[in-house]
Amino acid sequence: MAIFSTLFAVVVVAYYILKKYNPIFTFLFSGMIILIFAFYYFGVPIPKAPAREALSFLDVVLDSFAFITATFKTQLAGVGLIIMSVAGFAAYMKHINASAKLAFLANKPLSKIKNKYLILSGTFVVGMALKFVITSGMGLFLLLLTCIYPALLALKIRPITAVCVFSLIALDYGPQDGNFINAADMVGQKDNVVGLFLDYQLWVVLAYVALIALLIPFYFAWVDKKDEARGVLCDEVQSVEILNPKCPTFYILFPWFPVAFLFTAYFLNIKLDVISAIFLSIALVFCVEFARYKDAKKLGDDMVVILKAMAEIFVSVVSIIIAVSVFAEGIKALGGVGILADAVSALGKEGEFASIAVLVSIVALSFLVYGFTIIMGSSIAVFNAFGRLAPDIATRLGIAPITLVLPIEVASTLGRAASPIAPGIILLASFAKVSTLDIVKRTAPLLLIAMLVNISVSFYLAKANPPQNEAKIEKRI
Repeated sequence: MAIFSTLFAVVVVAYYILKKYNPIFTFLFSGMIILIFAFYYFGVPIPKAPAREALSFLDVVLDSFAFITATFKTQLAGVGLIIMSVAGFAAYMKHINASAKLAFLANKPLSKIKNKYLILSGTFVVGMALKFVITSGMGLFLLLLTCIYPALLALKIRPITAVCVFSLIALDYGPQDGNFINAADMVGQKDNVVGLFLDYQLWVVLAYVALIALLIPFYFAWVDKKDEARGVLCDEVQSVEILNPKCPTFYILFPWFPVAFLFTAYFLNIKLDVISAIFLSIALVFCVEFARYKDAKKLGDDMVVILKAMAEIFVSVVSIIIAVSVFAEGIKALGGVGILADAVSALGKEGEFASIAVLVSIVALSFLVYGFTIIMGSSIAVFNAFGRLAPDIATRLGIAPITLVLPIEVASTLGRAASPIAPGIILLASFAKVSTLDIVKRTAPLLLIAMLVNISVSFYLAKANPPQNEAKIEKRI
């Protein structure tokens, strides 16, 4: 009954999400209903509810609302505030043209490459490097379309090929990325994002960048030959003028400030959280802007830009994280996930069968997330729904929780790149005047290869880093 009720709840919620019901309301409401059902049918207490001998139905309902309130407080005071501060900083960098200047200057090294397919590979590498500090996927796409896309067209690169390469700049990574910060929070290490990045996520990202950069020239040369044989090689799109953003060149250093502060603090063994690094960076940039304009009123207007961006990311991202947290707690209460995890871990506690159990779990969860993200077009809700269940499964398997959460996080970003209804893919398709299906059909083989890379590296990390290593990481903070 536990497994059936778990699957039923997931299917019903997925149905309403696919029917375009508001995901925040859907996850919150369904999570509360599931918690109440689990209390009466399975006898599972409402999380964080006070112990009482006798409970009326009204008490149970009020306890479920109290749990939602507690979740809001916890997330807003923790990972929610971190994500909001990162979004505010990103918006400020865009407002003062610092991120646009960085993307514009990043285009110059590409012009020195003679082979157009190697230029595509270089574009991918440059884009992935920019993603380290420009954490907004849509924001990065807009910068690439403004600063690099026109140069690619001038070099006789097909519009659809250019946007396909842009779509492969898919991974959300780095110590100031909201998705990875959320992953760190799931495993109870939101104050150690730099350590988790260096010890775990970095290796998946490097493997992905190296392999896809190597494959891009051969793959897209083959695609062009195939299209030429079909007579569809000549696609025309109006060229776009390349504009040099109006700000000093040294402004390209500003987007790197938070990362520089976090890494410096990490290696000097200084306690510095992401939020402090963000606001310290904003304060320094404020000083430079004041010295440049001699206008304190402008700084007030800039603060409004930051706060508005923080409010927008709360609506679009943080609120979904909170809602999915409630839903995930309800799914845990049903017990089906625990039964399945126990069944998988029962394959063996050591040796060959234990490795099979870990591999099966990574493959199954990664492709589930990948598939659901393709259908939904958004990685946030899918990653949170499955990611918050992963630590319990990892504990039963005897592996570090991050080694199971990480492949799920990466799979959600790859699934977003493979979704024809993802906002980023829609933006790229509209700019190149092609269909979203044309883009995802061309990139699907590379994304599936990327999934295999993700699973392989994650499996190696899971076996090479037992749970006790996480304690060592925390001691280094």
